[in-house]
Amino acid sequence: MEASSDSKSSMRIVLWGIVVGLATLIVYLLATRGEEYETARSVLMVVVFTVIGVATGAAVGSRGIIGRWSTWESVLAAILSGAVGVLFFAWGLTGWKVTGALEAIPGYGMALHDLFYGFWFLAAALVPYVVRKPGAAVAAELVASLISMLLGSEWGLSVLVSGLAQGGLAEVVFAVRGYRHYDLLTLVVAAAAAALGSWVVDYAFWYNTLEPSVLVMMLVARCISAAFFSGVLGKWIGDALAATGVLDNTALGRARMEG
Repeated sequence: MEASSDSKSSMRIVLWGIVVGLATLIVYLLATRGEEYETARSVLMVVVFTVIGVATGAAVGSRGIIGRWSTWESVLAAILSGAVGVLFFAWGLTGWKVTGALEAIPGYGMALHDLFYGFWFLAAALVPYVVRKPGAAVAAELVASLISMLLGSEWGLSVLVSGLAQGGLAEVVFAVRGYRHYDLLTLVVAAAAAALGSWVVDYAFWYNTLEPSVLVMMLVARCISAAFFSGVLGKWIGDALAATGVLDNTALGRARMEG
């Protein structure tokens, strides 16, 4: 029964993502009809609007599904997401600023700095890995981003937009997998999808004057970073917590006992 429900949820979320993504793209193309753009910039803007639309659609499609979680699942997801949100804020004050010195390197310094960006996708991998419910990725990233913003993140409301894009795209990956697979490869791909979400938001807010070659290198760097700092690290943290027995009453804990 639960597998059937998850299958319906995955179809709903993917469909919402496709529909809203296409609608957003169409609106953008109609709004810019007749305007002339430099080719690379035009392609990037198409990607930006389509990706944000897909992520938004996935979030909308997840809304009613999250309301069907058990109280325990909701509380646990909120606790984990809140804790990660505090870590997001701390990382912004410490590790991200320290590694910011890499941007001074001529050429691809910003891409090198983005090799440390992946920590900000941790909630989108860790919480779904533990809870294993439709909507977990987008809910976790939004809560973590909100906590980081409320604590005083220097990037303000753009943090929430990033959280939506990151969590929404990661959610699509879990949905495509039918909410039945939470292996390392799935977590890594979900984290990479979150990296794409962050990249399009950062391009829209901050980086639209950079050369396309630098932007591509930054995206590659973020995906590599996401694989380690969110995919691998998220699984390791989840497994470490489960090994203590505190997650025995979760989907991850039950999967470990059955395995």
